[in-house]
Amino acid sequence: MRPLQITQRLREEASSIWNKIFKHPFVVELFKGSLPIEKFRYYVIQDYNFLIGMTKAFSLLASKAYDYELLREALSLAYSDATIEMDNYLKLLDKLDLTIEDVLNTEPAPTNTAYVNHILSTCSLGTSIECLVSTLPCFWTYMEIPRVNNDLIMENKNPIYIEWINTYRSKEYIELTTKLINLVDKYAEHIDYNKLKRIFILSSRYEYMFWDMAYNMEKWPV
Repeated sequence: MRPLQITQRLREEASSIWNKIFKHPFVVELFKGSLPIEKFRYYVIQDYNFLIGMTKAFSLLASKAYDYELLREALSLAYSDATIEMDNYLKLLDKLDLTIEDVLNTEPAPTNTAYVNHILSTCSLGTSIECLVSTLPCFWTYMEIPRVNNDLIMENKNPIYIEWINTYRSKEYIELTTKLINLVDKYAEHIDYNKLKRIFILSSRYEYMFWDMAYNMEKWPV
C-alpha cells in the first residue's frame, strides 16, 4: 500500500474540525438560501480584510520561493487576489448595496484579525512551505463545502447566494485548489510534518471560527 501524501495526512488530522465547518449554521443556511442577508453582508464586509491578507501572504511566499515554479504560482495567486478576486468582490458589494467605503470604515472583527495575523506571521517568519500550508485550509474547505452540501442548493432561491456558491464549485476554482494541494505535496516531503500539522490544524480552526464570527456578527467586547 502506498503511503498517504502529506496533504492527505493533514486532511485526516483536521477531519473533525472540517466536519463541523461543513455543518456550521452559517454554511447550511447559506446553501439553503435561508441565511439572513445581514449575516451575509457582515461576512462579505469582513472578507475584505482576509482578501488583503491573503494577497500579502502570497507576496511573502513569492519573496521566499527557492524554485521558479513556486515563485511563479505565488506571484500568480497574489496577482489574482489583487485583480480578479477584487473585481469579483466589488461586484458582490454592489449587489448587496454596499460600497468599498462601507468596508473600509468597518474594523476587522477579533477572529478575522487573529486569523490574518496567523497567516501573515507564518509567512513572515516561517518557510515558504509553512506559508503555503497556512493558506491551504481556506482554499480546500471552500472546495469541499459545496460537495458536502450540494443537496441543500435545491432549496435555495437566493440568486446572490447561488452565484457565490457557484464560484467555489467552478472548474477554475477546483483546478486552483488542486494545484495548491499538489504544490504542498511536491515541496513538503522533507519538512517537519509535526510543524506543518500544527499550522494546518490552526488554520482549520480559524476557518471554523470565521464562519462562527460571521454567524454571530462578532464585535469587539471593549
